[in-house]
Amino acid sequence: MLECLDIHAFKLIEDIHIDFKEGFSVITGETGAGKSIMLSALSLLLGGKTDSSAIRKGYESASVSGQFFIDNRDSDLLDFLKLNNVECVDDTLIIKRVIKSNGRTLSYINNEAVNRTLLAQLSTYLIDISAQHAHQSIMQSSKQLSLLDNFGDTLLLLEEYKKNYQDVKDLEKEKIKIENIINSSRQQEDYLKYAFDEINSIDPRENEDEVLSDNIRRISQFEQIHDNVSYILEVLNNSYEGSSTINNLENCTQMLDKISQKDDSIGNLKDRMKSCVIEVEDIYETLKDYVDNMQYSQVELDEMQSRLSQLQKIKKKYGPSLDNVLIFKESIDSKLNALTNGQDDIIFIDKKLNKSRQELKAKAEQLSTERKKAALKLSSSIEKTLRKLGMIHATFAIDFTKEDYHLAGYDSIEFIMSANPGIEKRSIKEIASGGELSRVMLAIKATLSEKDHVSTLVFDEIDAGIGGEVATNVAQSLQELATTSQVITITHLASIASKANNHLLVKKYVNEGQSFTTIVELDSEKRVSEISRMLSGDVNSKVSIDHAKSLLD
Repeated sequence: MLECLDIHAFKLIEDIHIDFKEGFSVITGETGAGKSIMLSALSLLLGGKTDSSAIRKGYESASVSGQFFIDNRDSDLLDFLKLNNVECVDDTLIIKRVIKSNGRTLSYINNEAVNRTLLAQLSTYLIDISAQHAHQSIMQSSKQLSLLDNFGDTLLLLEEYKKNYQDVKDLEKEKIKIENIINSSRQQEDYLKYAFDEINSIDPRENEDEVLSDNIRRISQFEQIHDNVSYILEVLNNSYEGSSTINNLENCTQMLDKISQKDDSIGNLKDRMKSCVIEVEDIYETLKDYVDNMQYSQVELDEMQSRLSQLQKIKKKYGPSLDNVLIFKESIDSKLNALTNGQDDIIFIDKKLNKSRQELKAKAEQLSTERKKAALKLSSSIEKTLRKLGMIHATFAIDFTKEDYHLAGYDSIEFIMSANPGIEKRSIKEIASGGELSRVMLAIKATLSEKDHVSTLVFDEIDAGIGGEVATNVAQSLQELATTSQVITITHLASIASKANNHLLVKKYVNEGQSFTTIVELDSEKRVSEISRMLSGDVNSKVSIDHAKSLLD
């Protein structure tokens, strides 16, 4: 639902803030006051195109900002927001469009810059404007199909079809993947066999090159390592001059023990020294085992270096790392296996694919049959509503075209109608009269009010060429529609304006030689005056005032 609208420096508007309420709202005003500017501002907000000529004279930029309440029951809208990573904060979305003097337009959702395409897609979930050449999601064939499925209760059948459709697509992708592998492998078969045999003959193991390098480095430094460790052992246990290090530490421990008997504060140092002796003795024994087990083999070193050379060779050809070589070997094995067994896999997939396609065809035909039944009921209902709205000769139908299978079946539909006898039905997109189009939209919306999730509906020129009972019927339909959606209508008829819950007045005035358009919400007293003006053009006429009061009552 549209909660409020802020317009700055847009055409004749300088700065206005408009609060919109639930239910049925009307916008009225004298001819030329600027009611069309409101539609232009809304169309801009919804992703419409414009240029710098829309900027009010004296300003560098213009902007339109709208705040929307998002119903958490609107699953389609919430899914769209999630898919496009748009966060809804406190059930609110704020959309803003800015026009720069250089002609550029900027789009924002919740202060995050977005492209105009995303904004236009989002807006189809928020507002429908029924006016000539205006923004209308219902003009899209996909939207019409969605509405028909909702109306005809074929959604469960559609979900079953979608599952079949996805199964077919997955199998087709799998088949293409195998075919591509086979074709690619066949072209490289000789090379693949050679590479596999070469790698397999060497039989590399994971991280083998790293282990070999470490061992070669250790054996290559055998003499230096042996001499250094031997020196350490000599120092620790066999001193060149005097006692060994371990003996000296033991002597120190004994002295500290004697001292601690005379001074308790030294006891801690004695214990620490004793621990040092134990630790050094352990180090000595470990190093002694290490040097005793050291072996040097030139043959072993040569073998290791030869093996590492083999690994380096295949790394250079198929690497760069040994892990890459092993992965490459697995991929070769897969491709060669595809050459051997791939055709059997394709035959198996084809069997599954044929079965899935038959199931898909059956579901698509069933779905189309049910849709056509629903289309007859929907068309009849819309025709009845059109006649009630003054289009007594109107005929309405839903045209079906069979297309290639797609995510929603094989149906493409078009809402078509004729407003006059003897005139061939055409797409509702081609209806020339804005008033006719608005009434057609009202009839469709009224019939589908519980199925269409667009929460805000805007009607313009809906009163063109009507009056009397028809105008009353239009007003009643708008009232009924407003029980499930927010309805905003621009009208010249008092019989329609008087039925609204909320009334906004567009006014134009001149100040210091400049024209300004503004919009205000009318209270009960001012509303009587505006309805009176709409009835007779005379706000002071007692007859008009009494008539206005009776309409409002």
